[in-house]
Amino acid sequence: MGTVSGVAGDVAKGQACLFGGLGVCVTLRPEGLAVNHGMSYFGVHWQTLLPYAAGLAGAALFTSRALRDAAARTPHPAHLRRMAGSFAVLLAGIVLTPYTLGGAVDWAHRGLGAALFVLQLLLAVRLVAWARGDAVGVAFFLVQLGGGVLAAVYVLQTEGLLIHGEATFQLGFALVLARTLPLLAPPVATASPASGGAPAAAPGSPATVSCQ
Repeated sequence: MGTVSGVAGDVAKGQACLFGGLGVCVTLRPEGLAVNHGMSYFGVHWQTLLPYAAGLAGAALFTSRALRDAAARTPHPAHLRRMAGSFAVLLAGIVLTPYTLGGAVDWAHRGLGAALFVLQLLLAVRLVAWARGDAVGVAFFLVQLGGGVLAAVYVLQTEGLLIHGEATFQLGFALVLARTLPLLAPPVATASPASGGAPAAAPGSPATVSCQ
């Protein structure tokens, strides 16, 4: 089980990779903000392919690691670990399916992107619920949801604010992670029915003190 500071650090590193890579891409090809192809626009031009791929790879690595490390603090650790793995796989798939190839590859790219958005929404809902509906976490989720709605409105249009919606969605998701993961309480030790034993007392607890 990762420490709270370690998990928060990985979330921050993942977002630094994502938005740092995006910043480099926008600097090299600023027209990407207006062509309405989303972040994927930067994955089909040689000038921006490397920072685009590196940014998404870093986001996949650190974000999935943060989720896996925090999984033991949740009611369903195995499920969260699977979702973390799926997050990394979907991001990799998006990088490996440039939409300019057209046909099945383009639709695969769109499908992977849609699946990633759904996965991130489900992750955010679960984390906010496990954080007992923390008000700040809910507010950050609404930011994420608003970005998702904006992206969905423009995803099939030739002009619009697709990349702005995607960036808002990813920022909201990152804020949900940063807020809720540290709030997840570690699991409480329980006695094993088979052994009939009692859970070990934490240092400084009354049971420990009475034995000293």
